[in-house]
Amino acid sequence: QLKRIKEYSHKDFQLARIYRYTTLYLRMLSNEHEYKVMGLASYYTGSKREEVEKIFDKMLTLDGIEFHFNDEINDIFNFLENNLNTFRFDHIASGLQKFTEKILVNWFTNLINEYGNTSVVFSGGISMNVKANMLISNIPKIQNFFVCGAGTDETLPIGACYHYAELHGIDPLPLETMYLGENAEYDENELSGIKNFKITKYTNTDQILSHILNNKIIAICRGRMEMGQRALGNRSIIADPRNIENIQKINHSIKMRDFWMPFAPVVLFEKQEELLINTKKIDSPFMTITFNTIDGKKKIPVAIHQSDQTARAQILRKNQ
Repeated sequence: QLKRIKEYSHKDFQLARIYRYTTLYLRMLSNEHEYKVMGLASYYTGSKREEVEKIFDKMLTLDGIEFHFNDEINDIFNFLENNLNTFRFDHIASGLQKFTEKILVNWFTNLINEYGNTSVVFSGGISMNVKANMLISNIPKIQNFFVCGAGTDETLPIGACYHYAELHGIDPLPLETMYLGENAEYDENELSGIKNFKITKYTNTDQILSHILNNKIIAICRGRMEMGQRALGNRSIIADPRNIENIQKINHSIKMRDFWMPFAPVVLFEKQEELLINTKKIDSPFMTITFNTIDGKKKIPVAIHQSDQTARAQILRKNQ
């Protein structure tokens, strides 16, 4: 039984709104390209980062477990325009991310000290910041840390269903999967009209693995589509993460993504110690946390962030 012991006004807790408007200030799409700002941030670590961070410090402060938004700021976007116009775009991304990480780590640390809990479940739009999640998980007093598979607004209907169930005394099943989208099933008749393509039936994974080892790029479309902001193996592009040339190969021919954005590894739970630093054995079945890597630049250069060698890993057990 969960009991609410603390809540915040949206007028005070405006961290995600600050991130959103900074994304817009950088001439990217708000509510969509925040992940690009996060991905760009670690490419710059110079002194301008702290200067930008101090500007964000003027907007939102944390006192213990209480947030205070600067009520002299009537328009966040105008404040950003007036205060960030002398900084380069990577300075801004880096300073914003540093500010976000600092606020969140201090907040969770103070909450743990206040209430004594050592297990944390994190959701909401700001929980999509996988770099900050790694730092939260590293807080010494946190023993168990889990980030929900899709913390953004698209899961509100699911929450509404659980709320309805609670009001009407219904005991719902737990949500154990993010594969909630359309099903890719088909029958043989649907393939009969396809021309100019060679259709091959694969009977085992070794056949697919042989293509990967021959440096082929594989597109996967099977079962139900993933819900949320990332692929989880049912609508995915996979390739050999050891061949650095695959970054350009995938980007130029398929993804057309920004040069600074990394790809991500899928790691077996039993093999994670060979690649990831995850001493607390934190679960990441939905790719919601980054991890520092062990010789990532040498072992899996395609599947790490090139500037800091972290990896947004999907860690899977056999039954997943």
